[in-house]
Amino acid sequence: MMSGLKLLMDKRFSFLAFAAVLLFQGLAWAVIDTEALQQSWPKQHVHDYELGRYNVRWRQKLSKQKGLWAGVSFTVPQPRSVVWGLSNDYSDVGKMTPGVQAVRIRQEGANRKVVQIDMKILWKELTLTFEFEEDPPDTLRFRWYDNRFGEYIGIAVFTESVAKSEKEPAQTTVELSTHFESYRPVPLRLLLGVERAAMLSATRDFLKSCEKPPAPCLSCQ
Repeated sequence: MMSGLKLLMDKRFSFLAFAAVLLFQGLAWAVIDTEALQQSWPKQHVHDYELGRYNVRWRQKLSKQKGLWAGVSFTVPQPRSVVWGLSNDYSDVGKMTPGVQAVRIRQEGANRKVVQIDMKILWKELTLTFEFEEDPPDTLRFRWYDNRFGEYIGIAVFTESVAKSEKEPAQTTVELSTHFESYRPVPLRLLLGVERAAMLSATRDFLKSCEKPPAPCLSCQ
């Protein structure tokens, strides 16, 4: 979902994709429950992509009753503290994501942020508000909700693999899972196509940003 994953998750990931299709806005907060996302998705479809020198696994599921699930996973040759730090960098989200005009952090507390994103899609201007819950350095959850239109939730999990020797770099596997449930009829297959294109593009940009990382996030050690 930026030089960071908050798209992975905010940054460049799919929650901006469904916005481009639905063009709606709204807000109401509750606890971000991602337990179902972390379980297996029956009848899911999986496909592997080569993005530069990286292998990226895409998975998806469509349901007329429950909406769509989408996710990516990949491994970065960087320690988790570095990858986590990049995932929290909003500095270039406007440059990296088409249609984004401004990003504002409206609230920031202990492991919680409320972020507003101004977008322009064709002739339509809108502001989307997302809530993020952080559990450094391994879990990031996000949510958009409107009781008139639907709910979009996601979770990114960062898992570090210990290097077998000093010559081998530490590696971090990132797994992003999302679910969108609409309360109104929407073209789910079209939405899924936009979601896949946006998420893979965001992943490619995030992987490039990981090749020239900033200093590690010392507070996440």
